[in-house]
Amino acid sequence: MATVSGLGNYTTPASGLYQNDPATLGKQDFLILLVTQLQNQDPLNPADSTEFIAQLAQFSTLEQMQNVNQNLEIIQLYEQSINNAQALTFIGKNVKAGGNSFKHTSGEAHEFSFVLAEDVDAVHIKVYNSKGDIVAQVDPGAMPAGEHTIPWDGTDINGDPVETGTYTFKLTAEDAEGKVLSTAIYIQKKCSGVAYHDGNTFLIGKDGTEIPYSLVMGAEEVSEEEQEEGNSTEEDTQ
Repeated sequence: MATVSGLGNYTTPASGLYQNDPATLGKQDFLILLVTQLQNQDPLNPADSTEFIAQLAQFSTLEQMQNVNQNLEIIQLYEQSINNAQALTFIGKNVKAGGNSFKHTSGEAHEFSFVLAEDVDAVHIKVYNSKGDIVAQVDPGAMPAGEHTIPWDGTDINGDPVETGTYTFKLTAEDAEGKVLSTAIYIQKKCSGVAYHDGNTFLIGKDGTEIPYSLVMGAEEVSEEEQEEGNSTEEDTQ
């Protein structure tokens, strides 16, 4: 099975290239000050040559630092463009990413994915709405160590379908004595597109969920069964 690994995220410099902060002295300001000092020095008591050389060295250092800063900004833009191009390769793949937020459509089911570091005696999954209220809870019981996917039928505590919206889930795992054990939760979505905004790159899940590129753990090719299921869904919609 082909696998694509995600890379870290880079942000585009907000200031833009070759733009100086008006509140900060630049090399042009420094040069003006230096020339003004020479023009207004006392002819009978000229500036000390050693001090003048030191000032020239400071000017040279300032110029080099600004050149380095500009080069770093260019490199950041270049790396950002590479990230943006690589993000496109995730389209059509099942993406695994850290996170616990998901978009839910009323009447549909959902799956929770997580990793257990060791065998546990109890697992509790609580679902929260955008207001932070608990709307549902799933208790799959004892589970072994490893990766797991638990289904949720999309109903609330009373058995009624929850409304369409954005939800989050929290998971706790306990041993026989009730001690909370280490877990790692993540989301799995089929990537249907890529978005660029706020200087960041996001993968868009099939349900509209935006996944920060920096949180992507990897991706897998969609199985033939999933492809056939997707084609059937599109035909039914038409």
